[in-house]
Order: sequence, then C-alpha cells, then structure tokens
Amino acid sequence: MTRSGLTRLLIVGIAGLVVALSLAAVRSTDALWSDRKTATSTTATTGQLRLVAGGGTGSTYQFPGLAGTGQLPGQQSQAPLVISNGGNTPLRYRLTAAGPQITSGSAVTVTLSGAVGGSCGTGPLTGTSAFTTVDASAAGTATAGVWRSLAKGASETWCIRSALKAVSGAGSSTYSILFTFGTEQTRS
Repeated sequence: MTRSGLTRLLIVGIAGLVVALSLAAVRSTDALWSDRKTATSTTATTGQLRLVAGGGTGSTYQFPGLAGTGQLPGQQSQAPLVISNGGNTPLRYRLTAAGPQITSGSAVTVTLSGAVGGSCGTGPLTGTSAFTTVDASAAGTATAGVWRSLAKGASETWCIRSALKAVSGAGSSTYSILFTFGTEQTRS
C-alpha cells in the first residue's frame, strides 16, 4: 500500500471514529444522572381534595334549577348554586365547561352567566363575575372561569343565569345544564 493510500485510510478511520464517538455521546445524554437528598422528617401529609357543587359529587354537576322545559327563546332562569370545599385541604377551583344536555327535542343554544355573592333575584346579576358569559350548544362548551379559593370547610354561593338563545328545530326541547369544575390543591 502506498503512503498516500495509507494516509487516506488513516483519515477515513479517524473520521469514522469521531462520528461514532459523537453519536455515542448524543445517545448517552438521556438522563444518565440522578440526585438524592436525605429528608430530615419522616412525616408525609396528604389531603382529600373534594369540591361539592350543590348536592352533587364529582367534577360534573347537573344543575336542576336551570332545567329548560317548554321555554321560548329569550326566556331565562336563574338560581343560586352553593359551592363547598368538602375536603380536608384548601383548594382553588374554577368552572371549565358548561352547557345544555338535551333530554328530548331539538338542539338549543343557551347564554350562561354567573356571579359570586350579591343577590340572585330578577334583574342584572350583582357580585363578582364567576366566569365569562358564554353561548353554549353542548354540555362540554369550554368556559373562561376565574380561579376561586376555598379554605377547608368553606363555601360560597354563585348566582347562575341561563337564557335560551335559540332552538335549532321546530317544537320544544327539554334540557338540563351541566357544569364541569377543575380543582387544584393550595398550600395550607
């Protein structure tokens, strides 16, 4: 083998070795490290996170006070909704989805609004807005709820208004309004 052929073979071999080592280095960075710390306390405390809307349990609540039967577009109903922290840790919560669930008849669109505190009589809603007013045609319509905090054992009352905006077909519809809440634990 000539000297130039040997030099070329050596350069190709070194280049191949560099490429192989580079690939091995890239593949070996997949978290091959770990860390440990000794705890000074052996007590771990957990809590129960439980939001109670009305008389419901779980994250979805069917609101009987806003059920629609034989309503005409433009008619509205409103009712108070008591929301309680039934767990043993402070929490924050918000409305994440709301809308009508059709029992019979044509599809409907409702306008939902709500306020915390204030009165729940006729006329404008008073108090602090609980969520951005939304037109909903389905129970899972996303809402822009405001995060609210509740200490353990605490409760607050929302006034919720539902106005029938439209019915898609002829005849009447029967529906209920479903609310879905999101919760998070907060520090004590």
